[in-house]
Amino acid sequence: MTTFSELIASIASDLRQGGFIKDADELQHLADLALDQTLLADARNEALKQIEMRCHVKWLGDFYLPHLSQKDWWGRLEKLSRTTKKYVQSI
Repeated sequence: MTTFSELIASIASDLRQGGFIKDADELQHLADLALDQTLLADARNEALKQIEMRCHVKWLGDFYLPHLSQKDWWGRLEKLSRTTKKYVQSI
């Protein structure tokens, strides 16, 4: 099973490979906030909410990544969305 951190790293790598550097950096930054256990739960949950919003087909799902099919890309985002929802419950 893929961890939240591994999934974020993989999707950020996909974004970088597709030329979406700023979006990859933002996603990684949000994940770092979400994983930072020294932050208050509200701040971590807000970061997770921001990640969840990016999983929508009209946000990151709208990007064209030549090395992935649209189905594969949307599948990865859907997996990140599910994993993010589960992670919220652990905070």
